[in-house]
Amino acid sequence: MIIIFGVVMVGYFAAKRGLWAAELNKYMSVFVLNVTAPLLILSSVMGDGLTFEPAEIGQLLLVSVLNYLVLLGAAYFFTFVWRLDTFRRGLLRFMISFGNVTFIGFPVLLSIFDERAIFYGAVLTIPFNLLIFTVGVEFIAGTGNIKAAFRPRMLLSPCVVAAVLAAVLALFKVETPAEVGEFCHLLGDMTIPCALLIIGSSLSRIPVRDMMGNRFVYTMSAIRLLLLPLLVLGLFRLMGFDPYVTNVAAVLSGMPVAANGIMFCIRYGKDDRLMAQGIFLSTLFSIFSIPLLSLML
Repeated sequence: MIIIFGVVMVGYFAAKRGLWAAELNKYMSVFVLNVTAPLLILSSVMGDGLTFEPAEIGQLLLVSVLNYLVLLGAAYFFTFVWRLDTFRRGLLRFMISFGNVTFIGFPVLLSIFDERAIFYGAVLTIPFNLLIFTVGVEFIAGTGNIKAAFRPRMLLSPCVVAAVLAAVLALFKVETPAEVGEFCHLLGDMTIPCALLIIGSSLSRIPVRDMMGNRFVYTMSAIRLLLLPLLVLGLFRLMGFDPYVTNVAAVLSGMPVAANGIMFCIRYGKDDRLMAQGIFLSTLFSIFSIPLLSLML
């Protein structure tokens, strides 16, 4: 986590010194989400000794659905218990439901587990890619029309397509040529450093006076980083799922707040100060919470 956060800080100071233009974040994010991240997902099923059984993939799909049912259920439970105004209620629901599973989750999975975990993570985050642009937008915008936000073409987003294709390759045990695997690994491995640099550059735009947050942000960070992964871990172990699948799901559930939140706040004219604080502090605290979670696993 020190190494990961160190790369984030390189992005932070590069942006502060003018070495990383703000426009670069937009284009680099598009490149990562549409090119390198899908190739990283595909590369996770290309390699010697990587075999996956049909039952294993079926369990992954089941856990992916249950995982987000747990997260959304927790989001509504805590906003019911914690009386908040309409905007903060939507903000808290977004922060609890959606973690930074791509930009920070994949690097963490690779550092704790192995390449197999990237494929597991890709399948487990399929609901994330579908829900964050529908339910997540509704949490921030408060339009009351989740159905209108869903578009069938979302099913064709590169990461979702790559996850499905990787599942097909794994299910039918397709052996790809070595050159194809090396190509996917070479470009896919760009995902981690690029994603971390983007996070650092994004954080650089948050004024120092806005970084410390308040009780709302600290409580949310504790729920997202500690309580949620323990809830997922305990529930899925009680249900008898494979320990490796359960551990990967728990780690992904303990990621800091998704960076998409700031973009949604700006787009819908909402106050992005609390969202920025939540992203910064949860990312900072994850330096300690993720190793703690890893030790427990």
